[in-house]
Amino acid sequence: MSSFGELICVGCLYTQEGISVVQAVFFMSCRLQGKENMKIDYYAYHSGMNGWNAGLKMLLAVGTLCLTIALDKPAVSLFVLLTMSLLTLIKGKIPGKAYLHFLSVPLAFVIMSGAAIAVEFGRSPLGDWNLHIFFFYLCFYRSSLLLAGAVLLKAMAGISALYMLSLSTPVNQLVLVLQKLHLPSLLVELMNLIYRYIFILIDAADQMQTAAKARFGYVTFRQSCRSFALVAGNLFLVSLKKAGTYYDALLSRGYEGRLEFLTEETAPAPGQLVFTGVYLLTVIVLGCVL
Repeated sequence: MSSFGELICVGCLYTQEGISVVQAVFFMSCRLQGKENMKIDYYAYHSGMNGWNAGLKMLLAVGTLCLTIALDKPAVSLFVLLTMSLLTLIKGKIPGKAYLHFLSVPLAFVIMSGAAIAVEFGRSPLGDWNLHIFFFYLCFYRSSLLLAGAVLLKAMAGISALYMLSLSTPVNQLVLVLQKLHLPSLLVELMNLIYRYIFILIDAADQMQTAAKARFGYVTFRQSCRSFALVAGNLFLVSLKKAGTYYDALLSRGYEGRLEFLTEETAPAPGQLVFTGVYLLTVIVLGCVL
């Protein structure tokens, strides 16, 4: 086994160990998003923007994300959120229900973060608006509410920009772009393998949970805790077994320390270049004017 191959295998093993430890997050994601998790590549390959140059889409998404953070204007964030969502839905032809489904999980975390900014606890009503609960007050300040709204808009704008990229660009195209940017090959290959393993482990965890439910493993809280512990332990063992199996499959196909990614390169069309330039310039102008 080559040293590079050892690094790949160990990296996957440790990644899978971490995934099994936070399996609760995966169970939540599976239940919140259902089988939509498994359709990211499907939407990317069938997107109306799949024919766009991958490097140009990455420039558009990352450039928009950086500008949104740097300009720090609620109006800019709202503009980016609306335009990127419309671009994904209309040009990318992503079903609206699926898109909202993908947004639901990060939106829940963003709302909780915004609530932590907007609400303060106190023993006396010191805020602009106060809500008395038992022996303490929930204090709402106008400045805190405005800050929470701005943070929420900024976060969702960045997420919409990244969703535009991920729902229109298959992973193999992203890998090609990262290789052209001369990122370390170990980092690029681990990123691709980790991405693939996530979906494999989500599917395995879902099957184990379904089997546990069929055996009445979640009828009581105590039984649910026991079933969760058993599923988590089994998932860790399955991840180790799959890592070894897939590494053996790599060796049988002539793996010598480097993964080759075959993809079709698409030259950027003039219209795409113009759109990207005009869009980024519009965001900059909005940030300077508003």
